[in-house]
Amino acid sequence: MTSTTHEPTSEAIFATVLDVWKHGIDVHDTTEIGSAFAEDTIFQGGKPEPSRGRASVMAYYDPDPLTGVEYEIIDARRSADNVIVGYAAAHFTFPGDAPTVHRHVTMVLERSGDDWLIGHYHVSLIPTAH
Repeated sequence: MTSTTHEPTSEAIFATVLDVWKHGIDVHDTTEIGSAFAEDTIFQGGKPEPSRGRASVMAYYDPDPLTGVEYEIIDARRSADNVIVGYAAAHFTFPGDAPTVHRHVTMVLERSGDDWLIGHYHVSLIPTAH
């Protein structure tokens, strides 16, 4: 008898990776945040200069005063067997009376063995309604 394994959907895989990223931000654990990223990731956060590598992601979040993030997945699809492209709305919170910052995040996930890691991360503004 042959057993069939069912891999989770692209959206479920994307949510799992986002949950690690989110939890790391929520508890301000840069090592946990970094664990969601590939060693050679390309990272474009809210600062003007992009960076490369897991260590640069950890350094980006280290002094950051974020107190949390919530997200909603907009779309996730597999573009190849080992690649998922995901798009989400992210709502970053800060201490005190600082306003919540609303952004779109695009991530390219790459399978590394049994793990899915963020190989590319890009943040963009959410347009305001006119």
